[in-house]
Amino acid sequence: MPVIEVKLYDRRVTEESVPKMIVALTNALHESSGAAVEHIQVIIQGVQPSHWGQGGKPSE
Repeated sequence: MPVIEVKLYDRRVTEESVPKMIVALTNALHESSGAAVEHIQVIIQGVQPSHWGQGGKPSE
């Protein structure tokens, strides 16, 4: 079973955005790989910017 894991800044993870992302990501993987839609799982996680770093520096 394919699993898509997405981590975003928590401000982008909303009641409105999550269902849209799940549908779009599921459809994209189904169309590109042929995986059955009912087998695709999507996990969306919000992360505080202070817990995220890039290039050896914490995000602000």
